[in-house]
Amino acid sequence: MNTPTRTIHEIAHDALEDLGNAQVVLGKLESLLYAALADNGTSQHVRNLVDIAWNLAADGANTASGDLEVISKALSESAPQNAQSEVVAQDSRVSP
Repeated sequence: MNTPTRTIHEIAHDALEDLGNAQVVLGKLESLLYAALADNGTSQHVRNLVDIAWNLAADGANTASGDLEVISKALSESAPQNAQSEVVAQDSRVSP
């Protein structure tokens, strides 16, 4: 079976999309845990655990957001302008 060869940019864009999805999920988890902290009917021990989980989710969401911006900018700066520039780049390689 022939599997199409993927470029490094295609792989990086897929990874960037996965990072964006992770950011969304962590943001939703952060919101859910924040709402759970607002519930006064839970014990202090449970509130402490939820607070720890909320902080971890918030840190993860913030990290993913920052990484998403940095990687997205780097990809857009290094991406070929069009398909023709990829062909030119491939044709200009020196062969041994």
